[in-house]
Amino acid sequence: MPPGSVPAILRRFTRAFHPNPPRGGAKFTSRTSVRGAPLTRQHLNITRTPSNRYTKRAALELLCVPSIFTMAWRSSGATNDELIDNLFANEIASDAVQSAMRSCDRKNYVVVGDAYQDSPQTIGYGATISAPHMHAHCLSMLEDQLVPGARVLDVGSGTGYLTALFAEFVTAEENKEGVVVGIEHIPQLTAMSVENFAKDGKEHMLANGKVELVTGDGRLGYPPRAPYDAIHVGAAAPSVPPALIEQLARGGRLVIPVGPEGGHQELRVIDKDGNGEVTERTAMGVIYVPLTDAEHQLKNR
Repeated sequence: MPPGSVPAILRRFTRAFHPNPPRGGAKFTSRTSVRGAPLTRQHLNITRTPSNRYTKRAALELLCVPSIFTMAWRSSGATNDELIDNLFANEIASDAVQSAMRSCDRKNYVVVGDAYQDSPQTIGYGATISAPHMHAHCLSMLEDQLVPGARVLDVGSGTGYLTALFAEFVTAEENKEGVVVGIEHIPQLTAMSVENFAKDGKEHMLANGKVELVTGDGRLGYPPRAPYDAIHVGAAAPSVPPALIEQLARGGRLVIPVGPEGGHQELRVIDKDGNGEVTERTAMGVIYVPLTDAEHQLKNR
C-alpha cells in the first residue's frame, strides 16, 4: 500500500491521536447518521491530490467525523443483551431505554441480516429498520413524554420494533389508558409487524387494544386516537406534515427527519407547549428513506 494511501494515513493519525487505541479502532461519539447510522465520507467533499492520494487533512476528517463502520463497531453485539450493554456503555441508552430494549428482542423484527449489528437493515418494500443506536436516541428524545397512560403515534412503523418499544413505556401500568398506534402504508409490513408481535410474545398488547397496527398514509397522522403525547416518524419528509402538528397534544413532542430524498436531512425535535405554541430544534444530520406514497416507495425499492 503506498505511504500516502488512506489506510496508511489513518494508521499514522490514529497512533498520533490515540496512542493506545482500543481493539477494532478508535472510539468516537456520533452526532450524525445515515438511516439510523452515522454519515459516511461519501457525503463529504473529500479531495485527492494529483497523485490520486487523499490528503492528510482529508484523512483527519475521516478520523474526526464518525462513519457507519465506527458506530457499528461501538455498539454491535452477539446477542440482544450484549447489544444493549454496548449501547449503555457508550452512553447512548438511559436506564429506562435500556430496560425497554431488553424487553423486545430485535431479532424478532429484523427480516434479513444481523439483528444485533448496530446498523440499519433492509426489511423489503424499499424500507429499512433503523440502527439500534438511532432507536435509542429517538426513545431518549421522547422519554419525558413516554409515561404510563400516554398516547403515541409511530409513523412508518415498518416491522413494528419501535412501536413495541414505545408500548413498553406507556402500557406499563394496567390502570392507565396508554396506547401506541403504528401506522404503515405498506400492508405487507403491517401484517408482518402483527406476526412479529406474536413472535416476541406481545400479542396480548394487540388483543387488549394497547397497541394498534394500521395501514394508512402516516403523513395524515391517525385522527381516531389523537391527540398524541409523542409522535415519531421513521422516514424523511420534505417538510413537516401539518396533520402531525395538529394531532400533537399540548406538552407533546414530535421527532421527525426532514429534508429532500437523498439530500441533506435533519432530525427535528418539535415541541408544543401548554399554550399550544410550537418550537423546534435540530438534533442531528441524518439520511432516511423518504416519507412518500406507497407507489413511489415500491418503485424505488
